[in-house]
Amino acid sequence: MSTRHAVVTGGARGIGAAVVDRLRAQGCTVVVVDSEPWDDDGSDPRRIPLVLDVRAPEAGTQLAEVVAGRLDGRLDVLVNNAGVGHDEPFYAMTDEAFARVLDIDLTGPFRVTRACWPSLVRARGAVVNVSSIHGSRPLPGGAAYAAAKGGLENLTRAMALDAAPHGVRVNAVAPGFVETRGWTAWLAARGDDAPTDEAAARATIPLGRPAAPSEIAAAVAWLASEESSYTTGAVLTLDGGATAQAFLKSWTG
Repeated sequence: MSTRHAVVTGGARGIGAAVVDRLRAQGCTVVVVDSEPWDDDGSDPRRIPLVLDVRAPEAGTQLAEVVAGRLDGRLDVLVNNAGVGHDEPFYAMTDEAFARVLDIDLTGPFRVTRACWPSLVRARGAVVNVSSIHGSRPLPGGAAYAAAKGGLENLTRAMALDAAPHGVRVNAVAPGFVETRGWTAWLAARGDDAPTDEAAARATIPLGRPAAPSEIAAAVAWLASEESSYTTGAVLTLDGGATAQAFLKSWTG
């Protein structure tokens, strides 16, 4: 069986890094894309680092060139994980702040997937977009993020319809709270209130805890595998039961 080829955007840290580890453990050669340089000793020839900002107009072309040159033009798995949030009421937000979130979280996956399309068709590959439960259940101050992630979920469905005749599947995961550096930074910013606010956040989750990045990665890997061969156009919620409740427990941070 030939080596599978994958691209993971936002792959240097957090959920993205966990996805890279999971795919590598399954024998994939992975192009790890991130907008900032990170420590990579280059010792693993099947982990290919690429510093690339998905907002850049030339990002798609550059990534397609790497796929053509390093992955023989064949892409089995594309994980659109790169994303950013912005915490500010919509009435105080600038055009630039709103546009930045949409450009990374929504236009980025569109641009990257379009650029990789010929390679995905060649492999009859799978695309997994990383959304959020806040795409359907926004928090106060999350207008830009909610708009981007809500758009990403409908983009996922529309892509799936266009891609299906070509044998390419497109799905998404929608995590809730995840123990990433964003979670850690949020707690650090609370200062003396951190223990109380963390407890309040955990209380909104029926399972009582945020997800580990590896738990999200396991779902991404399943959607990218042949085990999910009849699944396309789906958005898989991974939130510890938070959105299964008739009424979310009140917590706004």
